[in-house]
Amino acid sequence: MAIGALVPAAPALAAEERRIEYNIEAEDLGEALKAVSRLSGKEIIFNSEAVLGKTAPRLHGTFNADEAVRLLLEGSDLVAQYRKDVIIIRGRSEPSGDLSDRSAVQSEIVVTGSRIRGGEPVSPLTVSTRSEIEKRGINDLGAFARDLVQNYSGGQNPGVGGGGQGGSENVTSSSALNLRGLGPDATLTIVNGHRVSYDASGQGVDISAIPLIAVDRVEVVTDGSSALYGSDAVGGVANVILRRDFDGALASARFGAATDGGDVEQQYSIIAGKRWQSGGLMAAFDYRHSTPITAGDRSYTQRLFPTAMLVTGQRQYSAIVAGHQRLTDNVTFEVDGSFNNRRSNNCVIFSATADCVYSGNDISVLSRSWSLSPTLKMELGDHWEFRLAGTVSESKTDQGGDSFLGGALSQSQRNLYTNRLNSFEASATGVLFAAPGGPAKFAAGLGIRDASFDINASARSGGATVTFADFTVNQHTLYAYGEFQLPLVSADNDIRLVNRLILSGAIRYEDVSSVGDVVTPKLGLIYAPSSDLALKFSWGKSFKAPTLYQTGQPKIGASQIGATFFLPPSPTPGTVLYLAGGNPDLKPERATNWTATASFTPRAVENLRIDVSYFRVKYRDRVVSPIPSNSQAFQAIYGNYVVLNPTTDQVLAAISHVPVIYDQGGGDPKTANVVAIVSNYLQNAARQSIEGIDLAADYKFALTHRDQIGINAAGSYLKSEQQLSAGQAVVQMAGIIFRPPHWRARSSIFWERDNFSLAGTFNYIGGSLDNRSQPYVRVRDYKSVDVVAQLKTDGVEGVFGSMSLTLSILNILNEKPGFVRTFSSQSYPYDSTNFPSIGRFVSFSISKAF
Repeated sequence: MAIGALVPAAPALAAEERRIEYNIEAEDLGEALKAVSRLSGKEIIFNSEAVLGKTAPRLHGTFNADEAVRLLLEGSDLVAQYRKDVIIIRGRSEPSGDLSDRSAVQSEIVVTGSRIRGGEPVSPLTVSTRSEIEKRGINDLGAFARDLVQNYSGGQNPGVGGGGQGGSENVTSSSALNLRGLGPDATLTIVNGHRVSYDASGQGVDISAIPLIAVDRVEVVTDGSSALYGSDAVGGVANVILRRDFDGALASARFGAATDGGDVEQQYSIIAGKRWQSGGLMAAFDYRHSTPITAGDRSYTQRLFPTAMLVTGQRQYSAIVAGHQRLTDNVTFEVDGSFNNRRSNNCVIFSATADCVYSGNDISVLSRSWSLSPTLKMELGDHWEFRLAGTVSESKTDQGGDSFLGGALSQSQRNLYTNRLNSFEASATGVLFAAPGGPAKFAAGLGIRDASFDINASARSGGATVTFADFTVNQHTLYAYGEFQLPLVSADNDIRLVNRLILSGAIRYEDVSSVGDVVTPKLGLIYAPSSDLALKFSWGKSFKAPTLYQTGQPKIGASQIGATFFLPPSPTPGTVLYLAGGNPDLKPERATNWTATASFTPRAVENLRIDVSYFRVKYRDRVVSPIPSNSQAFQAIYGNYVVLNPTTDQVLAAISHVPVIYDQGGGDPKTANVVAIVSNYLQNAARQSIEGIDLAADYKFALTHRDQIGINAAGSYLKSEQQLSAGQAVVQMAGIIFRPPHWRARSSIFWERDNFSLAGTFNYIGGSLDNRSQPYVRVRDYKSVDVVAQLKTDGVEGVFGSMSLTLSILNILNEKPGFVRTFSSQSYPYDSTNFPSIGRFVSFSISKAF
């Protein structure tokens, strides 16, 4: 959906009463509506597809906003609904499902990247509607996340090979966004603007738990945003916006399978809703079932045992409810809730000649999550809005695994993870005063957030049960923020080479228990020399509090022999006390973000938009184990983490909070001759440098009066380096195996005629360098082509009316991932963190609206 203007430039505050002079030549209808919105200060909401190819008549004269829109729509076959502070436009035959008949309260469009109502974000913003996602053959938000060119599919991903690669994992078969490859815990995912509980132990949010049928759009800010949203937003923010207004019912079914075998999918979805004059209610349900892909299904994994899983199968039930009710003329109550239940199984094999129930781990996982978020909105006058919002959310994971050796059960393990979130926020946004370029706007808020993580992990072997992790960690956060936008110049000021000039800024204070106080600022500038070009600059600080698992897990000690466990050996022969595990004294990770964006929308080429962004992130104090190889602890570069010839008091202090010390030949540290203490537990040690360029282009035009063409492309270049700790070498990250590639790109072309559409998409994932051993070798890149055809029966009477039929063929040329060297019989011969093993996937979907 398009918004006519996010920052109205008219200095008068009572925009709906104002009559102004318009001088708009005959042009594209969408651009003309944007011009009226910009000049009048009144929001105009319309579907970009509804105005595609339509031309507006010449508009000269003095009118109010409603009168101007009526004149522009003459002969367009579009209708408008005129409300107090918004105009909603739709096609006459358009079903009432999403856009039509919205109440004035619900017409507000929330734009991620600014807390100001109607604010214009300075950071780059990618908006993907549900319709656009479906036209690419994507049917769940996990696949959508992996499709984003700015995202790295390592981390939490059901396609990551057994045992993980490069630190990635597939514990719960969940999917978490991982912008710039900074980690799932460094990308904040929110739903309708509010947080939900984390998933398992990694502190990512499972985006695949939200059914696509309930989604209106997904907005992704690819810039550090802690000044607006707090912790975790180092890589950016993804906001999943639900279909809060829906009238009628829609049911759909999808069937698909990989042509090489495995990944047989069934999906059934239904959404129903009702709107009335003062409110509405929507409910959606989704069921998905997929079978695993095994090594025997793929030609390039024939050396593995046939039942080894490349992609886990899963069964998932998801439900969403969202509603709103106007209580008085100025007070509205909103609520949204979600529930998700997922089961998955994974077979991790230790041998190339036997199944996991003979030699390996047979793992089953049950995940349940839910959230409830009520909001009370109050309007004070025409220009201020107050909100009281809360969230209660929980995610539970029950992971069970049986380990087999030689066909005999050697150990049964059970891990229980529980994440909880309780939050409350009070906020306000509105107009402060009339600035030279339009209304100066402000937003402020304060809140409280409580998060907790509970883990109980135990193993049973030989009739005895041993608990090796059992703790609960709580994190209490108090915060306050403020944001302003000051328009200094607008088009109305008629200043040469300054069409728009807007200053913005934000600051946030957070008091995080056990971590301390954090203040994060952000400054922005929007400068448009003409209506064709807009330049945006932002600078800011971001931070990420350590995860609850990092601070909660205990330290683990080992008493080792310095002469045999290390290379080089300890300088003095004797016992070495080696410490690993968590650290309750961790501090926040901190980053400085800088982004510059150029947006080109030439009037000479209607419906063309080109965006180019340069980003740079300096990330410090990252939580790592500073010594990558334990045996090399006595190399000189790790001297900061080694205490030689410690005193007895130093040894006793080091082990005072270590519950378990394993004797690996060194004896009891309290009585042995301890010649060194090696501290390799988690610490704020690493530094990273990330920079790159994002490119995006979108162009739509009418080929004939019946044929519409749309072309879009997106690409991202990434360069990143890391220094694990002071004194160590700086190493390349992007472009290295099991790390994000340098390049990711996607380009699509859409053709629509009446009720039929055909889309083709080209996907590119860059290759990498395998530097794990000499000689270094290149891993080839990955290129695939997707084709999606859709037929709608809008306008058809009877039982076959209001239907949609979709045929999707993803990776139609059946591209395979590049070969990767393996060093054991159980290693996967491809990079599963970057390249999918699904191959060609064919699916058919049918839906009907009621």
